[in-house]
Amino acid sequence: MALVTCPECGQRVSTDAASCPHCGKVLSRGAAAPSVGSGGIVFAPAATPPGPEQSLWEGGPSLALVYGKVLRLVIWVVVLYTIGYVVISFGLPAVASISADIRASIEENADMVKWAIVALLGIAAVPSMIALPLAVARLKSTHYKVTNQRILIEYGIFSKSLQEIDMRSVDDTEFHQTFLERIFGIGEVWIVSTDKITPRVVLHAIHEPRNTRELIRATAYQVSQRQLFTRST
Repeated sequence: MALVTCPECGQRVSTDAASCPHCGKVLSRGAAAPSVGSGGIVFAPAATPPGPEQSLWEGGPSLALVYGKVLRLVIWVVVLYTIGYVVISFGLPAVASISADIRASIEENADMVKWAIVALLGIAAVPSMIALPLAVARLKSTHYKVTNQRILIEYGIFSKSLQEIDMRSVDDTEFHQTFLERIFGIGEVWIVSTDKITPRVVLHAIHEPRNTRELIRATAYQVSQRQLFTRST
């Protein structure tokens, strides 16, 4: 009596059994002897051993995501410059007109007062100036990879983190693209899975998002028919 692997649940079943005693899958009688794949994995006679893991698509978020931050930084610098100009040109003379003592004090320390105003405005601009290069570094350190077996998301500037979604757990995919994203040719792909750790992930600001979504959907549908993978890592 030979044993084969049930194509439904993967349990060992006798070739004389009409159905799998574990899951109830109806089996054909008189099946041929099972074939043995790489690593000693046993496949049912009708099953085709899956190939090794292959990369299908790689990419990362587009730098177009920081265009809005650049615009806000430019506007903020212009606003601060305008405030500084108004304070120095009109604010200080108005304060100096209050009394002769104040006028004398301002005239005596005019350079120091102006530099103090410039320094305060510069400090106000520092957070935005730091946020911009950090946003660029965060985008450059994020990498997406789609293989015929899984979806990998690697991110982190100093320390690295890796999210992984098995293709067999992908339940649904969505494609989103705003008007500005259409102009820059980018968009988002949302992936909904049955994974308990990462049930939903988003591929942000990727090029050709519609094609990438279709690739993931087609691959997930294809591998959902298989129960075993052969991975090198």
